[in-house]
Amino acid sequence: MKYNIVQNVLFLLRGIKKEHPFLLVLISMQIVLSVISPIFGIYIPKLALDLVLDQADSRQIFLSLGVLGLIMALSMALRGMADDGKYMLYNDMRRYYQTELLLKFFSCDYKNVESYEGQTKYQKARSTLRGGDWSGTSVMLVSAIDIAVNTLCFIIYSGIVSTLSPLIILILILLSFISLLGTRHAQNYEHAHQDEEAVYEKKLGYVNRMGSDIQFGKDMRLYHAGGWFRELRDSLIEESTRLANKIQNRYFVSGMINALVLLLRDGIAYAYLIYSVSAGNITISEFTLYFGALTAFSGFVSNMVDSMNQLNGANQQMNSMRSFMDQEDEPEIGSPKELTDLKDYSIEFRDVCFSYQPDAGMVLNHFDLKINPGEKIALVGVNGAGKTTIVKLLCGFYKPDSGQILIGGHDICTFRKKDLLKLFSAVFQDIYIPPFTVLENVSMQKKEFSDENKARECLIKSGLWEKIASCEAGIDAPMTREITEGLVLSGGQQQKLLMARALYKDAPILILDEPTAALDPIAESQTYEQFHKIASDKTTIYISHRLASTRFCDKIAFLSNGRIMEEGTHEELMLRSGAYREMFALQSKYYQNQEGGMEYAES
Repeated sequence: MKYNIVQNVLFLLRGIKKEHPFLLVLISMQIVLSVISPIFGIYIPKLALDLVLDQADSRQIFLSLGVLGLIMALSMALRGMADDGKYMLYNDMRRYYQTELLLKFFSCDYKNVESYEGQTKYQKARSTLRGGDWSGTSVMLVSAIDIAVNTLCFIIYSGIVSTLSPLIILILILLSFISLLGTRHAQNYEHAHQDEEAVYEKKLGYVNRMGSDIQFGKDMRLYHAGGWFRELRDSLIEESTRLANKIQNRYFVSGMINALVLLLRDGIAYAYLIYSVSAGNITISEFTLYFGALTAFSGFVSNMVDSMNQLNGANQQMNSMRSFMDQEDEPEIGSPKELTDLKDYSIEFRDVCFSYQPDAGMVLNHFDLKINPGEKIALVGVNGAGKTTIVKLLCGFYKPDSGQILIGGHDICTFRKKDLLKLFSAVFQDIYIPPFTVLENVSMQKKEFSDENKARECLIKSGLWEKIASCEAGIDAPMTREITEGLVLSGGQQQKLLMARALYKDAPILILDEPTAALDPIAESQTYEQFHKIASDKTTIYISHRLASTRFCDKIAFLSNGRIMEEGTHEELMLRSGAYREMFALQSKYYQNQEGGMEYAES
């Protein structure tokens, strides 16, 4: 949905009312006082000349000018106080909207952030809040206030200047409108290429993150990849700069037009004013008043044009942010099933078809699978067979194009999303360890909501407690060295931490999605043994393209092209001489177990 300027300004004001209501008081003070103060500035010189020409006594001059000067000084001081007072609150409002954007990113449907389109939208939304004082939210608010002030002043000063000549006002407005159109053209061009800018920012951000990530530092040095990354970065910067120059050239042309219009506009106004006083149509004191009024009026019109241009650009940025914020999630079911309705935790896929894009191939093609309560099943197959997609569908991250997914005999679409996720503990291949403490990483909650004894017990069961206990801060050690002196774990230790996390949640269904892909075969075998111990009576799904997990499972499903090609126990599948046996033989021929050790086998 595209919002107009008024709608976006009201959106910002609602946020201010919620987060910093006092900021509304300061904004109101600034608007009122910014209108009052300039009026004194043009009337005081006229009054002074009138008093002198009328030969008023010094006491009258002192009282009249002194009182007005005092009021003017007080209004300017209060305006400055309001202006300075709201600056830090402006900055904090950016923090507020950044938080709202991040919360939306964390809570919206997974498909809205995993897709290329979703990531581009998020990048554009984030760009609205970049740039400090020149961020979209700040510019929109400041420009809206400036327009409010200049509009009120425009009305007041129009009344003053119209007593000189209504035609002058029309000329000033017409020429200013031409200036507005010139800048608007440049802004529209910039907005039309915003998607392209977002793509460059996303690619450049990725290259910068990967190039400076300490995890890849060894590879960078060993393979002398630094030069390659630098060339890639320079290439992206060059392409981004080329686009920025095209945009800037249009702003340069609009700036030239604005300068010529300003010269013509002010030249006409001042020439007419000089003619009027020379012809005796106005007095010297009136000349002073009109000169100040025309100068201020011209400034107000220029400020309105500039503010409108800035407001238009900020409005386009705001629409980018709100476009992401307003993405609608799949609606919750009207009368949801309760988890207490589940009598067991069986899982069934019935004739499920799914593709990520309408024009893309089917990832799951009439897929059928049944997992009994407490059963341990391994989903195996080559990369791209659809194994991880099964997990995404089961957890409700995506909905099938057709078919049903049942848990305990109930369609998962009949549960609330938050209730559905309570059923699963998962360990994924992509390890997520935020820079929180060990305790918070196990519970995935803040310390005050975490059970330290339960977390310690889970760490003991996963085999990681000895490592944690050896650290000075123990379970309160932060899990990073990037922002503080903290604890960093090896690959195998990280897997144990994820085991402890899964144990802590204690969900009835455990999903292990290629959790050992980065481990060597011995560590992988040991890790799966530990997984098997902690799985106990839980319904457990092992997903892997390596077959170390299969010997722990009650059933194995071999996937290919989005379907189950073979299903059975390890022994049954080995007897069939099918694709599973071929893959198992291919992987195991390099290893053979001799007296409890793993040795390289002759091929």
